[in-house]
Amino acid sequence: MTRANLHIILSNGKSIICVAENSSAPEQGYIVEQVILPLLSMEDSEKELELLAEHCTMDERRANATYRYTIDLTTKEVRLFEENFNYRKEAFHKGKEITHRYNDYLEALDR
Repeated sequence: MTRANLHIILSNGKSIICVAENSSAPEQGYIVEQVILPLLSMEDSEKELELLAEHCTMDERRANATYRYTIDLTTKEVRLFEENFNYRKEAFHKGKEITHRYNDYLEALDR
């Protein structure tokens, strides 16, 4: 099971965080096809929140998350990073940017 912390700017400009609890690697398809692509096609923040509530744990992050997605629905930009947690400082921080994996999966969908 792979988890991802999602940092999202909704189409109305409001920022939220949530956790995708499983199948969050882009290559697994679930998060891209069931969460991210539908979000990118919406322009209604209430519907965006409903979709996120169906697939994510809202207003939380997980220290054992593998990935961090930053999704800006005002610009339609998605970025993917390794997620890191420092247990001594009890702080999250972005690791290496790996957006290419998300982009590679999108290209594979178009074939």
